[in-house]
Amino acid sequence: MKKYILTETQLKRTLDTIIEEQSTQANANKAIQCFLNTVLRANLSIDGIIGQLTTNAIENFQVRKGIYPADGVWGEITASKLNPKEAQIMRNCKAQYGDILDKASHFLHLD
Repeated sequence: MKKYILTETQLKRTLDTIIEEQSTQANANKAIQCFLNTVLRANLSIDGIIGQLTTNAIENFQVRKGIYPADGVWGEITASKLNPKEAQIMRNCKAQYGDILDKASHFLHLD
């Protein structure tokens, strides 16, 4: 069995990286939930957790957009199917729930 000895600084950096990655993904998930609530009136809790209700709403959106297979996973293919109005809704949701870069981009009108 290998033992790893980390300094306090190394441990803090590692934990900070993990927390930041999870927080960034949670913010992206919140933006998706906001979008689905606005477009589909899905009535999802905006908690950043992709549970069964969020997965079902993503599948519903994918079916409406003709994405096959509708797998309930929000990825590049699903995001690429947004019409201009939906793209604006997503930008607004990212500005509200996204990470600091999303908020700055929206504030500076770069999105």
